[in-house]
Amino acid sequence: MSQDKTEWTHEAVVQRLAGEMYRAALWAALATVVAAAILWTVLAGVPGLVAALIGGAIACLSSAGTLLLMHRTAAMPLQVIMVAAFAGFMGKLILLFAVMLLLRQFPVLHTNALALTMAATILVATAMEVRASKRSRSQIVIPTPGNT
Repeated sequence: MSQDKTEWTHEAVVQRLAGEMYRAALWAALATVVAAAILWTVLAGVPGLVAALIGGAIACLSSAGTLLLMHRTAAMPLQVIMVAAFAGFMGKLILLFAVMLLLRQFPVLHTNALALTMAATILVATAMEVRASKRSRSQIVIPTPGNT
C-alpha cells in the first residue's frame, strides 16, 4: 500500500516511529555489544566475555522493551501514553538495578564488564533512537485547509 492511501492516525504514526527507532538502534547496539565483548575478553578473559554478553543482552532487551511499549500504547489517549512511558522508564530502572544487584553475587562474572557494557549499549541504543526520531518524517504536521 502506498503512503498516499495510508490514513495517518496517531496510532499509525507512533507505530511507524517505533519501527524506525528499532531499525536504527538494532545494528548499533549489536555492534556495541560485539566491540565490548572483544574488549573485555582481552582485558578480563572469559569472565569479561561472559559478563559483557550478559550486559549487552540485558541492554538490548531493555531497549526493545521501550519500543514494544510504544507499540502497545500507540492507540491509547496521550495522557495514558505519557503515564505508560514514565512507568516503563521507572520499571526499567528498577529492573536494571535489581539485575545488577543479583548478578554481582556471581564472582565468576566481571562486574565492570557487565556494568560498562550495559551502560554503553543503552547509551548507543538511546542515541540511535533519538537520531531516528529526529530524522523521522512521521512527526511532520501538515495542516489541511479548514482544519487549522
